[in-house]
Amino acid sequence: MAPYDAASPPISTSAVDFREVLAHLASGVAIVACWDGATPRGLLVSSITGLSVDPPRFLFCVRKEAGCHDALLGATTLSVALLGQDDHDEAHRFASSAKAAERFDPARWSLPAAAPLYRGGVARAVCQVEMAIDAGTHSIFTVSADDVAFTPGPALVAWNRALHAVG
Repeated sequence: MAPYDAASPPISTSAVDFREVLAHLASGVAIVACWDGATPRGLLVSSITGLSVDPPRFLFCVRKEAGCHDALLGATTLSVALLGQDDHDEAHRFASSAKAAERFDPARWSLPAAAPLYRGGVARAVCQVEMAIDAGTHSIFTVSADDVAFTPGPALVAWNRALHAVG
């Protein structure tokens, strides 16, 4: 890493350069899932953050072109599963639309009426959707957690276009 007094690279306004900046923002990954009628729907998000403890809230962003964006917009209840080091395969299933048919295996998922709930991960929550805010190419969702469960272990994070275990 260069020292702080080293010559800085020129500032850019390029979308390509900004994508590179975002790729180097380490973030936890989660699967967000809901029901779309009788069909479970979900996706991997790397934009999730805790919003508040009292009341317990998460915030995450979803690209409007994502396959389950509209299902999430119509949902009142959803689940959030914060992924751990043992969840690489599940993360890849939910990151790729080509693997959509492999999602929601009852061996890995509980499918109660409220919201599909992943059995793995380091934490799970059933949440109520509070609001979705239009943010250009994405929607920002805020949800309140009703029921939570925690299993200690190393977290899975996205960094530099790959998944890594941390902790």
